[in-house]
Amino acid sequence: MRRDRPASHPLLNASLLMALLVGLLLPWLLAPSAAMTLNAYDLAEWASLHPAQRGSNPPLLVPLLLRCHLVILCALAGVVAHSKQEKTVAALAIVALAVAQLPPIEFVNDIGNLNYRQQFGLALGGLLLGMMILRWLDRRWQPLFVTGFGLFGALTSLAGATLALDVYASLASGGSTGLGLWIVVAAYVGLFGTGLRALVATVPT
Repeated sequence: MRRDRPASHPLLNASLLMALLVGLLLPWLLAPSAAMTLNAYDLAEWASLHPAQRGSNPPLLVPLLLRCHLVILCALAGVVAHSKQEKTVAALAIVALAVAQLPPIEFVNDIGNLNYRQQFGLALGGLLLGMMILRWLDRRWQPLFVTGFGLFGALTSLAGATLALDVYASLASGGSTGLGLWIVVAAYVGLFGTGLRALVATVPT
């Protein structure tokens, strides 16, 4: 016998995804210089210029931890969509997010550039992952995916921001975490909570 509770919360999940997107656009790094007040994606681009990131294992680890959130967002957009209309909106969002991750056109003449290759790989990965989930995910697995992506996103956002601040501290001083990071973490925690609640609700009693 299953508990008689809703398996998902579409409006709440959609609101949390919007909060996640807003958090990615707001500053993650606050610095004395306005030019160094950066959101997640700009911070990833800045960190990619540090020589130590080229030699990290894997290469460009900090940019990867910061950029992967658009991939997670693509996946979550596919996970939470139910109706035909929601899936249409989700598909458009996934395509838009994938395009936003593409490297500049210079990539065509510089395919050996690790930074550009990472951007292209994440853009392609986000598109494929989001569309595959949208097309083939069994709705019974939705709570598990929301819970997993929520936990993974919270951990990687904190790890990426911490490492990025370490990179900044090695070159300057006075940097601190911005509101964007905490909004992202809160959104991920909210998604983890809704997914976990839905999982518990489906446990036979």
